[in-house]
Formats: sequence, structure tokens, C-alpha cells
Amino acid sequence: MASESQYTELFRSCRELIDAGSCAPLNACREAAAAQLAATGLPSRKTERYKYTDAETDFAPDYGLNLRRTAPTTDPQRYYQCGVNGLGAVTFFVVNDVVCLPEGMQLPEGLTVESLCAAAKKNDGFIERFYHRAAAEQTDGITQLNTMLVQDGLLIRIATGAHIAAPIQIVNISTAGKARLMSNRRLLVVAEEGAEATLLLCDHAEKNGTSLTTQVTEVFAGKDSRLHLCSIEETHSRNTRYSHLYAEAETGSRIVYDCITLTNGRTRNTADIRLRGKGATAETCGAVITDGEEHVDNNLLIRHEAPECTSDMLYKYVLAGNSVGAFAGKVYVAPGAQKSLSQQTNANLCASEKARSYSQPMLEIYADDVKCNHGSTTGKLDETALFYMRQRGIEEAEARLLLQHAFINDVLLRVEPAPLRERLSHLVELRFRGELQKCKGCKMMCK
Repeated sequence: MASESQYTELFRSCRELIDAGSCAPLNACREAAAAQLAATGLPSRKTERYKYTDAETDFAPDYGLNLRRTAPTTDPQRYYQCGVNGLGAVTFFVVNDVVCLPEGMQLPEGLTVESLCAAAKKNDGFIERFYHRAAAEQTDGITQLNTMLVQDGLLIRIATGAHIAAPIQIVNISTAGKARLMSNRRLLVVAEEGAEATLLLCDHAEKNGTSLTTQVTEVFAGKDSRLHLCSIEETHSRNTRYSHLYAEAETGSRIVYDCITLTNGRTRNTADIRLRGKGATAETCGAVITDGEEHVDNNLLIRHEAPECTSDMLYKYVLAGNSVGAFAGKVYVAPGAQKSLSQQTNANLCASEKARSYSQPMLEIYADDVKCNHGSTTGKLDETALFYMRQRGIEEAEARLLLQHAFINDVLLRVEPAPLRERLSHLVELRFRGELQKCKGCKMMCK
């Protein structure tokens, strides 16, 4: 049986239950998603964009789902407390795929945060206008599976001209107990004209249990808006996570996307960004630290569809043990997208003989007045630098740590706001020392 068959059969047999726990805009998209999934199946390594990650095998085990929308037994606000000093974030929680919003929270003016189902009850057509619009243009099987089964999600709306000073933090918690549990999450972010906001997406998992998560995030950046998204994963070896970002940037808008993997099991991050309006900008960067049997695959596609757009990719990996790191980044410049500027850099550091790195930077250009380049390097620590540091009395282990941290630091310097950047720098140091167990203040062990 193909991996997708068990999910389509589940969908057919439990359709009424799935619909009852959801809302009309989400239910309206299920049938088309199911048909697409049945036609294309889940991606295997024969699929070009998944050549380094076998999704079909990852989805083959029999996972349970929370179709009856059972609420978490523990209050996540007491269970998790972010310890980033000076961050001042407005924090919300998603436990598995159940949205947990605090009652009576005073939100900054111009910011709306609510569940998709709650927003749909207003019957103003807003959810129908944006939900599954960007994602529907892709034939990705995992996105279609998510659309077929997801029952709720989170809406973040920044009103026209609103500048939200406090970061908006969303804490995703996977808690499977002793069972295998699959969670399907959805996030819809709409920044209207001239809006500005910073979003911090934190993924954690309890150390007990085996989790499989699909996350689909759709981002719409209106004219002259500014959005900064930072995704940080701290899970564990029994956690499998497939995250898909679909973003559309209108005229003069700017999207910044940081993707940091500190601890994990098997991770696939996909980002498809469309620069639809003149002068739109997309800046993407990522840092990956792995050891053991960990697997991280980042796959990006940035489409320049209008003139004078700018994109930048910077991804760095430090791989140890038997881990695998993969990067594929493609910049597509459409006909007529003149004066496009694009820079793409991927650098990989293999800290062990058995670690494996795969790199695939790509350009596809159909305009003649552009400046686009890409580069990729893979290697070991600079032995000359290591020798130089040891000659000055630095122990070898400490010298290696300092060199690895310096290697990753180019990415960390791009992270905003400053308190988060400083905290991440400390967590990276702990990770290289083998001491990273959990965030300060977090009551669950992430590894």
C-alpha cells in the first residue's frame, strides 16, 4: 500500500468527523486536495525536490490523529515559559494541532490573532480570500495531505499601517505520550499595506513519544509591508517535521525568513516565495547543527515575477556524527523581471568523517538585465586556524567550538530582535558543547 492510501482512506471514512471539527472554508478545500494527493501521491526520492528526503517512507507508519479535537490536559502557559530576557513577545500556543489562545489578552492595536475557525464564524469572507490561495498553486503531496486533514489553524492579521513593536511568538508543542501521533498545523499570516511585524515560530517536542508533524504557513505581504519570520526547531530524535512556507510579496514589500535547526530528528523545510510586485524583497537565511542520525533538508524556491526585485539566500550547516544535511535553493527570474538582483550562498562544515552534505544551488533566468549569482562550499575545519589557536594555549575542543560558532555566526547576525539573537548565540554554543537540553524557563526536555 502506498503511504498516501492510508490517509485518503481515513479521510473518506471519517469525513463527517473531520468536517464537524472544522469550519466551512477549510472543509471546502478538502476534496480537491484529496484528489490531488491521490493523483500525485506522497513524494519519494524520485521526486526532484525531494531527492534527499524520502517522505513516502516517513509517512508510512500508522500514526494516530486527534480528529475529535480533544483539548490538551495541561495549560501550555504554565507548562512553557520563554526565558529570552528582554524579548517582550506576545505569546500564543499550539499543542499538537489544537490552538490554545489565552482569554482576555490585550493585543497591540492593529493586531488580530485568532483561530481560523473562530475567524470563519464572522462570515466576512476574509478566510476564504486568503486560505489555501498560495499553497493551492503547488502540487506538493504533503501540502495536499495537510489541507485534506487539517481541522483548524491560526490567523495572524496586521492591519493597514500597523507597526507591531512586540514580537509575535507562536509556540508549537508536540506531545505524543507513548503513542505515535500525527499533527497537521496551519498558519495564515496577512500583513496589509504598510504593516510591520516580527513573528517567532518555536517548535518543541516532549522527549517521550513519536511525533509526525505537517506545518503549512501561508504569508501575504501587502504593498510596502515588512515581515520578519524566525523559525527555530528544538525537538528530538523521534520527531519528524515537514514544514512548508508559501509567501507572496507585493510591490515594495519585504519578507525576511530565518530558519534555525538546533536539535531534531528528521526535518524537511520547504519555502516557496513569490515576488509579485515591483521592488519586492526576500531575504532568507538558515543555520543547521546536527549530530547522531539527524537529517535536515532545506529546499527553497524564490520567484522573481516583477522588475527590480531582490533576493538573498544564506544557509550554513555544521554536520557531525552520521547526520545528513541537504540544501537546494533555486532562483527563478521570469520574463520581464528586469533589474533583478539575487545572491545565493550555501556553506557546509563536516565535523566528522561520516557526516554527509548535499548542496544544489540553481538559477533559472529568462531576463537579460539581471545580476544573479550563487556559490556552494563543503569542507572541514581549517586546520591552519586550529593549529594557530592551539599554539596560543587554547585547548583543541575549545578551539573547534570557537571555529564552528564563528562559522555559523554570519547567519545569527541577521536574526532580529537583538535579545533573540543573543539567546540563540548562547544556545548554539551549548549545542556545540553537547549541553543543550532545554530553553531557560521551559519545563519540558526538548532532547
